[in-house]
Amino acid sequence: MEQDRSSQSRPPHVLVFPLPLQGHINSMIKLAELLAIAGFKLTFLNSHHNHERLVKFNNIAAHFERYPGFQFKTITDGLPLDHPRSGNWFLDMLEDTMEVELKMKESLREVLVNSSPPVDCIIGDGFLSFDLDVAKELGIPIIFFRTSNPRSFWVSYSIPDIIQAGELPINGLSHFKYKSF
Repeated sequence: MEQDRSSQSRPPHVLVFPLPLQGHINSMIKLAELLAIAGFKLTFLNSHHNHERLVKFNNIAAHFERYPGFQFKTITDGLPLDHPRSGNWFLDMLEDTMEVELKMKESLREVLVNSSPPVDCIIGDGFLSFDLDVAKELGIPIIFFRTSNPRSFWVSYSIPDIIQAGELPINGLSHFKYKSF
């Protein structure tokens, strides 16, 4: 009972975990900042590689110093340290999905188990799925945040209307004009 009261007096601890791609990181870091402004304790979990890029090309640590309880933690993205991570590196990561997922899953579990204070909620990238397994295993609530841009959202949102209008599914391609480059 005493422990319950002490946990209620502290702000909720949220772990934000984006897919290790720049666009996803940018959206999730904005969300993390909004939660920090609202008084949440925040842990932003990023890959080692992407965190090094943030530190090298941005004064990210100084920016978030103004939010007490905001911390950065890093885990592996599952790729070897000498991997160039340029061009189609994400496709390389997808090719070795099971191995990469296993490494990231183990690292995520370790961060959550050793987190002090304990994490009250995870906000995971809607593109990932293994974080759900870890959250269930540890009994931590998880919310998925989709980082897609407004155009992507609008297309997804409009699909039922497009189907109802008879425009989908597309039965033939004869009415499309292709331009060769």
